[in-house]
Amino acid sequence: MNAKESLNLEHTLLSNAVQACLEYSFVGIRAGAVRVQWSWGFSRNLALYREVMFRFRQVRHDGAIRILPSRIVCLAVSICFVATVGAIACQVPVFRYALERWSPDKYQVLVLSQGELSAEVDSALQPLMKSQGSGKDPLVELAKVDLTRSPDPKLAELWKSHAAKDQKSLLLAMYPNRSTLKNKVAYASPISSESVAAMVDSPVRQELIRRLSGGDSAVWILVKSGDKTKDAAALEAIEKQLLADTKRLVLPSAEEMEVSKSVLDEAKIKLKIAFSVVSVKRDDPREKFLLDCLLNSESDLSEYSGEPIAFPVFGRGIVLYAVVGKGITGEVISAATSFIVGPCSCQVKEQNPGFDLLLSFDWDAAIGDSLVSVPTGTIETAPKLLTIPPGKNKK
Repeated sequence: MNAKESLNLEHTLLSNAVQACLEYSFVGIRAGAVRVQWSWGFSRNLALYREVMFRFRQVRHDGAIRILPSRIVCLAVSICFVATVGAIACQVPVFRYALERWSPDKYQVLVLSQGELSAEVDSALQPLMKSQGSGKDPLVELAKVDLTRSPDPKLAELWKSHAAKDQKSLLLAMYPNRSTLKNKVAYASPISSESVAAMVDSPVRQELIRRLSGGDSAVWILVKSGDKTKDAAALEAIEKQLLADTKRLVLPSAEEMEVSKSVLDEAKIKLKIAFSVVSVKRDDPREKFLLDCLLNSESDLSEYSGEPIAFPVFGRGIVLYAVVGKGITGEVISAATSFIVGPCSCQVKEQNPGFDLLLSFDWDAAIGDSLVSVPTGTIETAPKLLTIPPGKNKK
């Protein structure tokens, strides 16, 4: 076996193991009548799981494989062995369950200042203040803090890290409190009409909403590098693989999802497999907030400023992960689409990969009342107590 064949084999093994990790790392399975949450299998393989996902990030980011295939196989076999104890609890595709059941998590927005806010800054903040009152459940939690009156050490450190020397006010957005992004800064900017407008909404986010609410399984955001050759190659690779995956992947039947055909017929957003790509320039001021949220989501993405970066987005705006430069390959793209269209084996949002974008939209109204999925907790998990008949008395 030559070096290229060996590399391809390792890549395939890693893709399979990652797919197993994504689908089964927090699986809820049914063994007979008992629904078992898989914690044992995951905890036994936690170190190896982390290694695979770390190495997979290297694959996503630079296309390099640096992990022993034997260890990948061990992990994949071990995962699949545990997973095959029983049937997967939920056969509804991940993207559909996420669309119907996973409400977006809130961003914490901090307005920090050294002294009282000026009238100009107050005026610039009005669109953000108004967004707080729009909709039944605002997607941001806004807090204003004057550091001269409330010298909180953590906030003071944030100010020191993100404010310029003579700056008087600072706008910070923190990632939602889930996964590894908790307490991390997604966006930092001086307060201006432009910075607030970029936070509240943007053309690309509106396009994401339009496509996802129109039934797309996932929309890939391609952040361009500025190198026309690299960007064209990345776009071609993504579109080619998405077209192949649209033909390869198959939706479960109504019977497999345990819903009536009439539910599928009456759904406002039709269940289908569809992928698309939307491109964004790195220097687009209207997309500054979106770009910062994407590019700050993984610690080393700043090292790839000269590479195109793609982010698959599904559900109500969940970003799965980043795929960078040489990592934008058919195998890596296919691993993401297989997870997104695969069965929602874990219905608990917090136990799935990804983070939410800030998308202002009434998803519940767009989805309507005819739902394909069953909410978490509707399946009885408590053991049934059986009455044991008394034994015969000895004569």
